[in-house]
Amino acid sequence: MNYSIFIKFLKYTLVLISFTILALVIYNNDSFKNNKISHEYSFKQDDFQSVKQVLHKPVFIGMDKKKQPFKVMARKATRLKESPDIFDLEKPTGELKSGTEKFFVRGDEGTFYKDIQRLKIKGNVQFNDAQNMTFNTSEMYFDFKKEVLIGNQKVRGEKNNSIIISEGFKITNNGDKIFFTGKTKLKLANEN
Repeated sequence: MNYSIFIKFLKYTLVLISFTILALVIYNNDSFKNNKISHEYSFKQDDFQSVKQVLHKPVFIGMDKKKQPFKVMARKATRLKESPDIFDLEKPTGELKSGTEKFFVRGDEGTFYKDIQRLKIKGNVQFNDAQNMTFNTSEMYFDFKKEVLIGNQKVRGEKNNSIIISEGFKITNNGDKIFFTGKTKLKLANEN
């Protein structure tokens, strides 16, 4: 007999607790709706002045003056709101196609100026073609519109076991013309 009294007591207590919780939920929901409008945030335009946008593994694609495609990729790109066409790149790579040949550039960090289609790469910079031409330097600029690659830092170039070391360089027409500036050392290897 004690057992059935305990069950009845427990049953009515749980029903009462359920109704109490339901009433509290309804009451708090109505008060939330009424107070929602008064608690909304308002932001001034200056609050977002330096907001950054971070892109992971971005790919920028464009055309040079000869309508040849180029690509700029990176592990990460960051831009500030006040300069939406300038991207700071982490581990950038670039790819340019000229006729049937492809040229590649990569480095540790860089800046891509989207509006003027210019890429600046710094730190362990390497420029090479699909064959065996390779240039290593610490900094270079690539103007996709003008098809010009310029470096004002010491550069080391290799092709077919020949080596050239120079204080600077300029490559035009997608590798057709290469100019070396400053003191230059050239070591030609016999291909036989």
